[in-house]
This record gives sequence, structure tokens and C-alpha cells, in this order.
Amino acid sequence: MDKFLQHTIIGAEFDSSDRHPPPRCHPGTRLAIIERCKNFVDQDGGKEKMRWVVGGAGVGKSAIMQIVAEEIPADASVFFSVNGRNDGTKFFATIAYQLAVKYEPYQHFIRNAINRDPSLLRKSLPAQFRKFIVDPFIHQHLLNPSQQFVIIIDGLDECDDPKTQREILGLISDFCIKYSASPVVWFVASRPEPHITSFFDNARITPAYTKEEVEIDSDEACKDVEQYLRDELNEVKLAYPT
Repeated sequence: MDKFLQHTIIGAEFDSSDRHPPPRCHPGTRLAIIERCKNFVDQDGGKEKMRWVVGGAGVGKSAIMQIVAEEIPADASVFFSVNGRNDGTKFFATIAYQLAVKYEPYQHFIRNAINRDPSLLRKSLPAQFRKFIVDPFIHQHLLNPSQQFVIIIDGLDECDDPKTQREILGLISDFCIKYSASPVVWFVASRPEPHITSFFDNARITPAYTKEEVEIDSDEACKDVEQYLRDELNEVKLAYPT
């Protein structure tokens, strides 16, 4: 596991000390979006296995994903950042490592696979996806099929290569379409970069996902801003009663 860890994106998980304190929503705000995300995981028999959370810079996507990851909680998560957590080639190894830490049957499977082929951790993204996701969840049925496994990807647009971003999306969406009964649920949060938006606009991808747009001028967002301002102004009032 220690050798495996060296092939992952260190500090990318939602509860990593590298991200502490993480971005968080102000108490009482973004509740509707968070609830919709949680309901997406709880949906019974839904064909869509991926939810795209999209919005411009600074609208709070990472804070929302942080709360979702904590409250569900996520089985694996990668919070990309240009500050050293942006190597997309290590993405699936990072997911696999976190799953191996939590689930012993998965850890035995991964250990045996790497012992047989130590080069696995240096293989292409498609090869790693087949070994780390398709084989254990679809072919081997290692884990309880009635349990949902939640994987969160935040800041995909901060991954170091746009081609890698689209390759990751392609592998996940193809998986969601081909194995619609899979127990794996994916969240992908990103800015609406043209190459990502065009990917999701493809009609072939539509059956794989639902979309959650984090808007800044909706009634819901305005109420959240009002809540924040009232709470902060009240703190000022309490600190300076005169």
C-alpha cells in the first residue's frame, strides 16, 4: 500500500490534511443543491450514473462537493488543483487506492493484480480503468451490488491536460452507458470550459448523466447570499453592540 500510495495524487481526497481547512458552504446555504445531489445518489433504478455540477469560477462548486463528500460520505474523491494536485495520469490509481483502504476484498484484488503485473500503475488510463473499475465492479462482483459507491471528481478543469480531462470523461461516460446497473455513482464538478461543455453536449453522452448548474443570479442563489449577509452583519452587531 505504501508503494501504491506513491503513484497517487497525494492530498486529493476530501478529508486530506493538505486541503485543511477545505472550502465549505456557509451554514444554511446551498441546501437545495446539496439535497438534490444526495437525492441523485439515493435514486432507485435511475439510468443516469453521473451528475455534472457545473458553474463559473468562484460560485462554490468545491464547497458544495466538500459537503456532499462528507455527508454521503464519498467512497473515493479527487479534488484537483493547479497547486500540485493536477496529474490526471494518476487519477484512477488515486481512486483505486482509496477504495482499497476502505474495502478489504478490493484491496486483496488490487494487491494480487499489482503483484502479477507491477507495471499496472504505469499503464494507460484505459488499461487502469478496466483493471481498477470494470473488473472488480462488473466482472468480479467483489463488493455488495446493492450498495452504492460514490466517486467525486472536483475541479476536473484543473487537471493538467484538456485531452486527459476528456479521456477521463469518456471512460466514465462509456462505463455508465454500458453498465447502467452498475453500483458506482459519479459526480464531476467543473467550470464550463468549451472542451468539457462540448463533451457533455454530445447526444451520445446524454443518457449517462444529469446536470446541476450552480447559478449566481437565481432566486435560490440570491436567498443564500442574503442569508450569508444577515449572518455576517449580525456577527458585527454582536461584536460591537454600541
